[in-house]
Amino acid sequence: MPKVFIMNGPDRGQMYGIKKTLIQIGRAPENDVQVKDKSVSRVHLNIAKTGSKYFITDLDSKNGTFIDGVRIAPGREYEVKEGMPVAIGKTFFSLGKAYPDDVLEALDSVDLFKELDESDRGGPKDRPSTARNNMELIYKVSNVLMQSLTTKEILEKILHHILELLRRIDRGVIILLNRETGQIGDVISVIKTSDKDCTASYSRTVVDRVVREGKPVSMRDTLVESETNLSESIRLNKIRSVMCVPLISKARVMGVIYVDSLNRPYGFRKEDLDLLTALSSPAAATIEHSLLCA
Repeated sequence: MPKVFIMNGPDRGQMYGIKKTLIQIGRAPENDVQVKDKSVSRVHLNIAKTGSKYFITDLDSKNGTFIDGVRIAPGREYEVKEGMPVAIGKTFFSLGKAYPDDVLEALDSVDLFKELDESDRGGPKDRPSTARNNMELIYKVSNVLMQSLTTKEILEKILHHILELLRRIDRGVIILLNRETGQIGDVISVIKTSDKDCTASYSRTVVDRVVREGKPVSMRDTLVESETNLSESIRLNKIRSVMCVPLISKARVMGVIYVDSLNRPYGFRKEDLDLLTALSSPAAATIEHSLLCA
C-alpha cells in the first residue's frame, strides 16, 4: 500500500495510505490523492508500488515532476527511493517516510514560486525558462537540506548548485560566524574553474557590511560603483560583480552567502539576487539545526 506524505503547503503533514498498487496524484478531486495547488496539473502523475519499490510516471504535466532536484521526462517510469523528496508544482511529497518538523519548517520558508505564477501571466520571453531554472535550483537545494549530511557537505552542495545555475558567477563562498565571538569562523568555498579543495578569496568589506546591516549587497558592475563602495580586495582581485546575502536564523545573522564574477560585469540579474535571498532562509535554518545536532 503506497503511503504518500505531503511535506508543505495547505496539506502539510497529511499522510495518504492508498489500498491500491497504482495511484494517481493531481489537482482534480477524482485523483487518489488530490493536491490543492494551482501549479499542479489536474492529473499530474502516477505512482506504482511493486514489492518495496516505488515508480513514478509524469503524465505530461505543465510544470513537471522533479526527483532528486531534476525534472524527469514525461511518460517514462522512474524509481523513487523511500523518503526521497518529490516536487510537483509548489508541492513536495515523499513516499513511505515522513520528514522531521524542523526540515518541513525550513522547506515552508522557501517562497520562490512566484516566478512560476508570473510566467503564467505573461511577461518577458525568458520568464518561463527562468522560472524552470529557479525551480530546479530550489528543488536541488531543498533535497540537499533534507539529506543526512555534515554541515560542510550541505554548504558545498548548495554552492555547487548555485554556480550551476548562475553561469557567469565564478566563485561562491559561505561564511559562518562563530556563535560565541561573532567573528568569522568556518569558510566553505567553491571555485568554478577548479575541482580542488581550495579557499576562494572574497571581499571582507562586503561581507562585514552584510553581517553588520543584515541586508543583501549587490554590485552588478564595480567599475561604475562609487569609490566609497569599493574595497582594495575588489580592485586587486578584479572583481566585476558581486552578490552577498545574510544567513539569518531566529533574528540572528549566522553568516553569509557570497558569490562573485571576475573580469566580467553583470554576472547576475535582480531575479538572481531575489533567488539567493530567498534560499538563504531555509539554508540558515538547516545549518542552525545541523550545528546544534553536531
